[in-house]
Amino acid sequence: MSRHDTVIVGAGSAGCVLAGRLSADPARRMLLLEAGGEPPLGAVIPSDWPSLFNTGADWGFHTEPQAECRYRRIFWPRGRMLGGSGSLNAMIYLRGLPSDYDGWEAMGCPGWGWRDVLPDFLSSEDNRRFGSHPLHGTDGPLPVEDCPYRDEGETLWHDAAVAAGHPSNPDFNGGSQEGVGFFQLTTKGGERFGTKRAYLDPARERGNLTIETGVLVTRIVVEHGRAVGVEYLRNGRPERASADRIVLAAGAIASPHLMMLSGIGPADALKAVGVAPVHDLPGVGQDLQDHPAITLAFAAKCPIGLGALDGAGSFAEWQARRTGPRTSNWAAAGGHVATRPGIEPDLQLYGIASAHRDYGRFLYPDSGFTLFAVLQRPESRGEICLRSADPLSAPAIDPRYLSDAGGHDLATLVEGVRINRAIAAAGPLAGVLDHELSPSAECRDEAGIARHVRGHLASLYHPSSTCRMGIDPGNVVDPQSFAVRGLDGLFVADASVFPRMISANLNATVILVAERAARVLAD
Repeated sequence: MSRHDTVIVGAGSAGCVLAGRLSADPARRMLLLEAGGEPPLGAVIPSDWPSLFNTGADWGFHTEPQAECRYRRIFWPRGRMLGGSGSLNAMIYLRGLPSDYDGWEAMGCPGWGWRDVLPDFLSSEDNRRFGSHPLHGTDGPLPVEDCPYRDEGETLWHDAAVAAGHPSNPDFNGGSQEGVGFFQLTTKGGERFGTKRAYLDPARERGNLTIETGVLVTRIVVEHGRAVGVEYLRNGRPERASADRIVLAAGAIASPHLMMLSGIGPADALKAVGVAPVHDLPGVGQDLQDHPAITLAFAAKCPIGLGALDGAGSFAEWQARRTGPRTSNWAAAGGHVATRPGIEPDLQLYGIASAHRDYGRFLYPDSGFTLFAVLQRPESRGEICLRSADPLSAPAIDPRYLSDAGGHDLATLVEGVRINRAIAAAGPLAGVLDHELSPSAECRDEAGIARHVRGHLASLYHPSSTCRMGIDPGNVVDPQSFAVRGLDGLFVADASVFPRMISANLNATVILVAERAARVLAD
C-alpha cells in the first residue's frame, strides 16, 4: 500500500489542472489515478476527435431509455485517457454568460459571482488574438486561439446567418455572447492543447508526482467519518493507496458513481442495490443536467465544405506542417441566439460544413451541411444511479430529456429547427444547398418538428451538477472548501459541482473549478 498527501481520482480536464498546480509544491506527495492511458493520435489531430468514439479511449456510455425521446438510449461519449473528455472534445473555449455565475451565487455559492470568477478565468488564459482586451488574459498556461483552418462553407454559413438577421460577433467571450461567428479553440501549433498538454505534461518529471494509468478506482475507503484512501484495480488485481486527502476529479458521471459505490449517497437507494451506506447524502447523483441538441442536414449542389476533403492529402499536410483542414475542429462556425425577445441567448448554433447525423456515424455520401441547435439552459433534471454494487458495472445514466413540466425544453428546440431552416434559406448558403435530407425534411408542421426532436435529439455530452455545491440540504459540496459535506478528507472538483448548467461548452468552467480548488487545497 502506497502513502501520499493527496490522491486525485481522474486525469481529465480538472485532474490535470489539479495535479499540475498542487505538485508545484515539492513537499507534497501526489498520486494521480487514471483508468485510461496516453491519448492516441486522434486526440492530437484537431479534426480527428470523432474517430475516438466507441474506442478504448471512450467510456462509450448510453443513457437509460428516454421516455420523452421515443424510448431511445442516447449515446454519451466520455474520454478515457489522460486529458479525459478534454482529449475527446471539440476544443471550444467559452465561459458562458455572467448571469450563469451570478445565478450560482444566488443559489448559495458566495464568491462565485461573475465579478469573482472573471479574474480566475483570465489567469488561466493565454489568448493569441484578444490578449489586450480587459476580458482576456495573456499569461496563463492555456492557449486560446482562432481555429487554424476556416473552410469556405463555414464562411457561407456565417454570412447566411447574418442575412437571416443574427448579428456578427467577433468574440463570444467579450462584452456580449449573442450573435454568430467563429469559436476560439484550445489549440497550439496545429495540435490539440488542452489541460493535459498545458498543465500535466510540464509537471510529469516532478519527483513528487506519481501518475498511474490503466487503473480503475473501485472504492473510497472511509473510516470513522474520514476518507483515508482509495482501492483500485490494476490488471484485475486490487491495490490500495492511502492519503490525507482524496480529490475526485472524475467528472459528472464517475465522481457520483464512485461515491455511491463507496456508500456515500442516498442511503435507501444504496441499500436497494446491496451497498452498505457509510454516509447518507441524498444529493449525490441528483440534478443531472446536459445540453441536448437537434440537427438538420442538407445536401449541397457542388463539392464544398469539410465533408468534401481529401482525407489522405489533408493528413499528409498535417503530418508535414501541422497546417490545413486537419487543424479544424469541424465545429468552429456557430453562435448564440435568443428564441424570443427580452431574454439572453438560450440556443447555441453550429454550422458544420459536412452532412451527417448520429455523431458522424451516418455520413451523407456527397457534400452538404449540418446545422445544430443546442439547448443552453435546460429545465429537465435527471440522475446518476447505481445498477449494482459491482464497480465494473456502468452506472444508470438518466438525464430525463424533455421531461420538464412546462414543456420549455421541447418548445425551445422546436424553435431551433425553425431558426436553422431560416439560415439555410438565407443569402449565400441558399445558393449552394440543394435540399434538406431525411428524416427532418418530412417534418414541416409544429407537431412533425416535435416528433423529429423526440426521435433525433442527441447529447452534446456536457453533463453537470450531480454533486452540486451550495449551502442547502440537497447540496453535496461546500462552495468554499470543495469538501464533501459531513465527511473529512474528501473533496470534489469537476463539472459535477456546478450548481446549475452554464450557457456554454463546459471545458473552460471545469478548468475554472479546478484552478480554484487547487488554490484552496494548496493552503
